[in-house]
Amino acid sequence: MNLRAVIPATRNAVPVRKFITSPAWQGGFSSGPFRLFALIQFASFTALVGQLIVRGWMVQEMTGSPFLVSLVPSLHLLPALLIGPAGGYLADRFDRRKVVFWGEALMLLAYGSLAALSAMGEAQAWHVLATTAIVGVSYALSSPARQALIVDTVPARIERRAVGSYMLVMHLTLLAAPAIAGTLLDGPGITAALIATTALCAAAAPFYLLVRNIGPTAERARQNVFKSLAGGVREIHSNRDLRWMFAALAVMVIFVNTWGAMFPTFAEDVLHRGAGGLGGITVAVGVGAIAGAVLALVLEGRMGDARQQFVAAFLFAAFVVGMALSTSYPLTLLLTVAAAAAGAPFFINNMAASQAATPGEMKARVVSVRYIVLATQPIGMMLLGGAAEAMGPQLALAGSGAIGIVLLAVVAAGRSGHLARLSGHRRGAAGAAGVTGTDTAHAAAVAAAEPQRAA
Repeated sequence: MNLRAVIPATRNAVPVRKFITSPAWQGGFSSGPFRLFALIQFASFTALVGQLIVRGWMVQEMTGSPFLVSLVPSLHLLPALLIGPAGGYLADRFDRRKVVFWGEALMLLAYGSLAALSAMGEAQAWHVLATTAIVGVSYALSSPARQALIVDTVPARIERRAVGSYMLVMHLTLLAAPAIAGTLLDGPGITAALIATTALCAAAAPFYLLVRNIGPTAERARQNVFKSLAGGVREIHSNRDLRWMFAALAVMVIFVNTWGAMFPTFAEDVLHRGAGGLGGITVAVGVGAIAGAVLALVLEGRMGDARQQFVAAFLFAAFVVGMALSTSYPLTLLLTVAAAAAGAPFFINNMAASQAATPGEMKARVVSVRYIVLATQPIGMMLLGGAAEAMGPQLALAGSGAIGIVLLAVVAAGRSGHLARLSGHRRGAAGAAGVTGTDTAHAAAVAAAEPQRAA
């Protein structure tokens, strides 16, 4: 196929071969230690996502309660809200590879326990929820170390591109995990799916100890956990770029990205497709997420961060609302792909841009605050589950997405208003100083360039 005949030429078009071999595409993959780390993370996260899919389906089958189903992802994420700063402390004080390894070991214990209970026919809903909480505690304590290993395994000059590469790998798991879990749920059954994902985690965990650190070796912070967290909050409050990015992230996390909590309920009660339908929806998420991750790499340096994040966020929320109101399985899959494809660029760019906007000595502290924001997602999930119990899953999810759209508009308007005031202040200061017309134009140009600080 002649790609040039299919893809319209644009001013910024890049030949396919040149793009694939470009630094923007290769990112962290040019580093051997990063490639090993990414491969291990792919196996580990595939096991984790597969476990969450199976566990959500188990609770749906056992209880039929949307609220209890929403507790599965909530209990996985909620510990980060409570003990997330402790994970940052561990990442600062100890060998990050060992922190992640022991986190994997604790998750493996929870995985194996539930698999054994299922094999004996003794598994109950509370077993699923309790072991999921253990998984959540383990992941909360090891996540900051995982995040830090991204930059530990690449040279400083490609840190931002490595974040994009890492997120692409994570999104690939959203295709692999549903394919494995869905196939096993629809075939051999729940126990086989639990055993397979447990085995995958067990195979990957020891290799974390082999990851080599080649990144910057700056002295790590030795502050008290809460002082470090307070320092991150102060940095975000004083940095206008970080303020709007964290506000947009909070809106997305609480009101839009909670949609996955409803997948088992939609597959069973709305679309009437059972385990196969759940597998189809989660595979659609993976397909869309991979497409979105590739799009984020293509847009790197070609589209301002603010524009990319707000366009992606509004589209993600709109597609989630459409998916919520659909009763057609093919249309639901199409809208799910579109939503995931829109959401991926938002989260990838938000993560990379917020790190780029943070001074080097404050990065770890701001990352700790980011984990706290991400850990508020269970609040939205439980609100969504409660609303689904009261008004049905479709209206609940559509309403949550609509609230997200309104709040995103408020954040965007606040950012635009701040930039307008900043530009006016700069012009006023230039006039008061009696500068020439050329100098005034220069001052206005500097003010206009302020939004690019987030780029």
